[in-house]
Amino acid sequence: MTKPSDELERIVAFCRNLDERCSERIFSSFLATALICESLPLVYDRNFLRAEDPEAGASELAALADRIFGAAGMAHHKVVSDSAEIGERLAPQFESLGWKVDLVIVMVHSGSAEQEPLPLVAEVTSEEMLPFWEEENREFHPENEDLVGQLTQQNLLIERSIDCRYFARRSGGRVVSGCQLYSRGGTAQIEAVGTLREYRNQGLASSVVRRAAWEAFDSGHDLVWLMANEDDWPKALYAKLGFSPIGRFYGFTRQAPAPA
Repeated sequence: MTKPSDELERIVAFCRNLDERCSERIFSSFLATALICESLPLVYDRNFLRAEDPEAGASELAALADRIFGAAGMAHHKVVSDSAEIGERLAPQFESLGWKVDLVIVMVHSGSAEQEPLPLVAEVTSEEMLPFWEEENREFHPENEDLVGQLTQQNLLIERSIDCRYFARRSGGRVVSGCQLYSRGGTAQIEAVGTLREYRNQGLASSVVRRAAWEAFDSGHDLVWLMANEDDWPKALYAKLGFSPIGRFYGFTRQAPAPA
């Protein structure tokens, strides 16, 4: 029987590999690894420091972020830790510096997925997903079209970096809910689960996640997982769909100052 610690180790390796494949420049030091994608400068998840030194302090990491991302012309800074121990230690330090702290739960599927793929959920192409991604990103960032475009392009960058499949629910031929399935080796991640505002609370997101999990297991993956924010409600939904927490990742962000 696979131990949760072994599963978490595989997930950390999976994430690190994908992040590095999506990076245009990588700088490593004893403190942290900097992953930079200058073609998507507004996207926090593609430009960040990954804490490496278990003894590093928030002030040291913040200063390093200032140097690296400041030189790249990026006003926002992000530091991540895929070690719960390091993240727990750093969280109060970053809070004292005025940074935002995000705690993400790593959840693994029990392996007991739906017997049959749900007929109302379609497997679609990234081209079919593009209008949905744009509309969803615009909902959360209505006044920043540059960011909307870069967040959408990020999905295409990931598609070029790892095996991707997309599952969606349609209304009138239009994608209104969907998710992505990333896979490498025997590991598969369900990511970017979302539903347009007017179609929420109808079970659409649940159905696309169930379909993605079924497809992942049916295609031979033995580890299917996703991430959920500690402070948001989807973690309860994912628990009902067969996912259980096995670890935590931390993210620390300093927001870009508002335009004058």
